[in-house]
Amino acid sequence: MGFISTLGRVFLVVVNIFFLIIGLVFFALGMFVRFGTAILNDYVDGVKESLESSAGSSGFGTVDLSNFDISDLLFGVALALIFFGLFLIIISVLGCCGGCCKIKFMLIGYVIICIVLLIGQIIIIGILYGSPDTFHDPAKKKLKDGIQSDYAGLNGTDIVSIGWNVVMQKVKCCGVDSYADFTGASNWISVYTSYTLKTPLACCKTLPSSTDFSCADSTATTANNYLETGCYDKIWEDTLGNTAIMVGSLVGVAVFQLLLILFGIVILCSMKKNKTGNKDF
Repeated sequence: MGFISTLGRVFLVVVNIFFLIIGLVFFALGMFVRFGTAILNDYVDGVKESLESSAGSSGFGTVDLSNFDISDLLFGVALALIFFGLFLIIISVLGCCGGCCKIKFMLIGYVIICIVLLIGQIIIIGILYGSPDTFHDPAKKKLKDGIQSDYAGLNGTDIVSIGWNVVMQKVKCCGVDSYADFTGASNWISVYTSYTLKTPLACCKTLPSSTDFSCADSTATTANNYLETGCYDKIWEDTLGNTAIMVGSLVGVAVFQLLLILFGIVILCSMKKNKTGNKDF
């Protein structure tokens, strides 16, 4: 038991120092996403300029997108990264100090948090990859509702319009699931003198440089428009959508967490045994 307890303490300390560094990285990344406006905006400046130029040459007049701050669009992401980083830092400190110094209340708190996290991860993995619609459907509905109520087209200067225009050009997609998500949008003007738009102009593979909107009208095809490529699924597939890799990685993390829990329990048991032994002595 003594050897296993010592091994467990070393394992807890080393692993939690690693996770402490990871937590600091996530926290710093969240702060960067929230406040690193200049660098982040450089990433989309080219698209913003293309949108402004296209809007002007397409007869929409001067459209100023200079007030668009991508940090505002990523506000939720920034907060998630910051809080996740802080959470990792806190739990790492509990595990590191509890394992190194054998501080009982820290170890107990650490083990309980790890157990709750493990159960939560199993539930989330089960829902996310076993019944994905449970997660995807509400997310898609919220995005589509935003389009229907706020999207104003190529000349829109609100956060929803600019955000979708930038995403659709940058990711090369159209709408949440397809161009149909924009049908009936209350602020989107789709009827012009010579054209009735089928998709937003921002869905065109090449933004119009004149009043020729054929890339977005009823004659639009996948050759000149991203009309059938949904942004949601494309982003999902490029990030968390590889089921084999993601599930394998998450299961590996879960097994790793189980080891941390077991070593934490072993250390607690050895502390109790030593305390009992001292009393008997």
